[in-house]
Amino acid sequence: MRQSTGQQAGVGFLLLMAAGLAQFIVCVDYFAVAIALPPMAKDLGVRAIDLQWVITGYILSFSATLAISGALGDRFGRKKLLLLGIAIFAAVSVWVGLGQDVVQVITARIFLGFGGGLIFPLATAVVSHASRQASLTRNIALLTGVATIGTAVGPVLGGVLTEFLGWRWIFFANIPICAVAFIMVLVFARESNDPHAKGRLDFPGIVLLMAGITAFSIGLDRIPHWSFPAWAGLTAGGVFLLVLFVVVELKVCTPIIDIRLLRNARFLGFSTVGLLSNSAWCVLVLVGTLQLQKVLGYSTLDAGLIFLFLSGSVATASFLAPVLEPRIGAVGLTRIALALQALGIGGLFFFDTTAWLSIGMFVAGFGCSWGWALPQAGAIGTIDRNKAGVASGSVLTLMILAGNTAIVVAAMVIDLYPGDVAGEARGIQTAFLCAALTALLGLVLASFFFRKGSAGSADLGPIASRD
Repeated sequence: MRQSTGQQAGVGFLLLMAAGLAQFIVCVDYFAVAIALPPMAKDLGVRAIDLQWVITGYILSFSATLAISGALGDRFGRKKLLLLGIAIFAAVSVWVGLGQDVVQVITARIFLGFGGGLIFPLATAVVSHASRQASLTRNIALLTGVATIGTAVGPVLGGVLTEFLGWRWIFFANIPICAVAFIMVLVFARESNDPHAKGRLDFPGIVLLMAGITAFSIGLDRIPHWSFPAWAGLTAGGVFLLVLFVVVELKVCTPIIDIRLLRNARFLGFSTVGLLSNSAWCVLVLVGTLQLQKVLGYSTLDAGLIFLFLSGSVATASFLAPVLEPRIGAVGLTRIALALQALGIGGLFFFDTTAWLSIGMFVAGFGCSWGWALPQAGAIGTIDRNKAGVASGSVLTLMILAGNTAIVVAAMVIDLYPGDVAGEARGIQTAFLCAALTALLGLVLASFFFRKGSAGSADLGPIASRD
């Protein structure tokens, strides 16, 4: 017997909650760790800016896993690998919390990224495959809304745990959340895969991508510390490996990132503006944390509370997206997102008071939320749903890799200035300016990609149903 409409709606809602909670874990962890970097650095005996590799190393492994998780999910089962990702995230969280020096902590964070890299695209793919085309954008936006509650909870949770129990409890707190998410996904998600997925896994592509990303990121990070031949050679080597990766991906039958998807003008447009928007958001998180604690002198707890101006507006905007998108359209809301990011972050270049930082974070937060969710939904909506895993993995990988590069560049820019408070303050303001210009570039490119009459721009309103 078929389920009633009410039962179907209930199962759909519970699936959204299950997948959203899985992504929620990753969001909480990222924002909680970002706010706790200064006390972590003090405890481990390094500078806060040096500890950015706790974030960067995590994102490197996160990005590399994103690239393969979609293809693996399409082949071996999205639900199965989503459960594996949650289990890895829980187990490695214990390892991070027990780390005794900076090398152990960074190493464990790299392994934690493998779990997070499985969770994010496969949670999205599970929901995408279960959604009708007409409700895809709404469901992705709702999924993002549940997940990004973690952006509101993360800074406060990180501040409270660090202030009263120590930063290690940020990772121990992941365990019960992972347990609940694992059970919900096990019960409410249905297994799905791509029946046409076949052939050998693209191991050369995996190696080239990971090596290229790592070499390029380390080369950028070392600009203030190494001689020109050393950092330039490593950076150029990373670029060469990434170019070689693209060549390889265009030739293999089952690529880990389907470069051919970028031939779709609409997919290319959404992916490009999405990666620029996410870059601005990532810089705002890292640099805002340093501004509050290193320059303005706030405690971790107080900084976490002030971060609610950013994370609270991000979470609020996520739930407004399903209401606004049918009226404004995915493209229109993406343009508004980039404009709000450029405006909110740009103001932080000119004003460095707590009041202006709070206002800038609040304004930019709406743009960060919509600039994350709408490009994903728009890009995935152009692809056959049987390819939901590889499409989700591809667009997320592009966005996360861009965010990782932006963090490395921001840290490098700050490191170019003297290490005293005045020098860090000037470096932070310059990093804010770079982030604002990145969002502005995204706004300009959105006008180019989605101008009327251009290829792939016929649908400038809500993503139409093709069911």
